[in-house]
Amino acid sequence: MWKGNKMKSVFAVATCSVALSLAAGQWAKPEPIPRENGLYRCQIHRGGGKASRPDNSLETFLWCWGLGFAPEADARMTKDGVAIAMHDTTFRRIGRGITPELAAKEIKDLTWAEIRDVDTGSYLGPQYATTRLVTMETVFSAMKGRPERLLYVDEKGAPPALIAEMASRYGVTEQTYYCSHNWHKVVEWRKVAPTGRSMVWLGNFPKDNSPENIAKTEAFVQQRLDEMAATGFDGIDQVQIHVRTDLSRPDPFCPSTPFIKRAIALLHRYGVTVNGVTWTEGTNADVHKRLWDIGFDHFTSDYPEFFAEFCKTIRKD
Repeated sequence: MWKGNKMKSVFAVATCSVALSLAAGQWAKPEPIPRENGLYRCQIHRGGGKASRPDNSLETFLWCWGLGFAPEADARMTKDGVAIAMHDTTFRRIGRGITPELAAKEIKDLTWAEIRDVDTGSYLGPQYATTRLVTMETVFSAMKGRPERLLYVDEKGAPPALIAEMASRYGVTEQTYYCSHNWHKVVEWRKVAPTGRSMVWLGNFPKDNSPENIAKTEAFVQQRLDEMAATGFDGIDQVQIHVRTDLSRPDPFCPSTPFIKRAIALLHRYGVTVNGVTWTEGTNADVHKRLWDIGFDHFTSDYPEFFAEFCKTIRKD
């Protein structure tokens, strides 16, 4: 946890780096707005969540935008260099009507012609049997001329320069958040897409909320924040913190509530918005309201329908 000399060092680095980053010309961040007005930046995992709609399909992205949220597209590369939206490395989970050999092959070892007609919707039901993979170019084309359509591009092998070139060609750079757990990748994106947006996600998925796992989680998050603070969070617009929830404990969160509050305060000082995701209580409105009250600006969810209703309650408050 941020205690003693370690806590002081974090904020000393942060204070020093403000001057350094301003002198260097920090990339512009979105203008501050009331938090409840920024909920359109909420991210829907894989575009359709766990089971609401098929992963990473154009139909799913259109549905998600219709709810007023930003879908996540997982950007991978085929063997012949086509950037596509797909979360998994293989078709084992979502592919239907294909041979076991094809299902076992990794996307990076298959060409676009080999995979473009694979049924990637029936795994959720026959009503989605016409769902197919979508190229990132097609996704960006659907965003063109629609500035309200934001997209989180989770880096799964598609390099920043390629995504930047495509986003620029369709005029949607400012609508695109390039995301990675590796903050250096995010900064690389901002160098080639200065007007683009970015998100660094921080999660190490503890198995429980034991004191040992809380300490490990906080040490992990703190280390990443220290590294980014040393640069003044230059090129970073948003940080996502993964929160494990255990309602049997007085403080149900891992990282702990005091730690999260300090982290959010640090990030807000640099104009960085903070995204929260709890994978253990994804449909619990009380838990999300508590996280909102702690200070998170927006969320990531696997449950779009629940989240649409939850956000209405925040806007009423």
